[in-house]
Amino acid sequence: METLTRTVEQIQNAEREDRIHLGKVVDTFASRGFGPLLLIPALITFLPTGGIPGVPAVCGVVMILLAGQLLVGQQKPWIPQRLSRMSVEREKFVRLLEKSKGFTHTVDKVIKPRFQWITGKQASRWIAALIMVLAGSLIVLGPIPFAAAIPSGILVLISLGLVAKDGLLIISGVTLSVTAAFFLLR
Repeated sequence: METLTRTVEQIQNAEREDRIHLGKVVDTFASRGFGPLLLIPALITFLPTGGIPGVPAVCGVVMILLAGQLLVGQQKPWIPQRLSRMSVEREKFVRLLEKSKGFTHTVDKVIKPRFQWITGKQASRWIAALIMVLAGSLIVLGPIPFAAAIPSGILVLISLGLVAKDGLLIISGVTLSVTAAFFLLR
């Protein structure tokens, strides 16, 4: 079973240069499907880095692009060359990831494969549509500091469910999405 801590470590080790490029991270996870690639921008937006202006919007665009591919049934993720060249300073990003490991170890104790029917191909398309809506909200909420934390937290749950094949996390994310929409549209 893939753990959140292992996914974080793979992000850290994706590139040994001064900067971590999005394209290299995509290449590292491409064979494992869309879950880890959706989890990365969700985590970036959920962590304090989500308060940096522009970060939620970029992460939202990346997630919409990836979820759109999942929606149409594409097997391997692809991102445009321009996004592929985007990078962050490796040292600062690795420090942030190291600080998150206490949280990731706790999460790893909770996640496990269950209700796997919801991680299948047919259900994944519905999940992809929901991810696109939530990622779109990151773009809209991005200018407001930390306003994207709620949808990005839901996206972390759903993406983590895809990574670990944990349908209970996905069901929790969907339930939180419906609840949030109910209160917003009231």
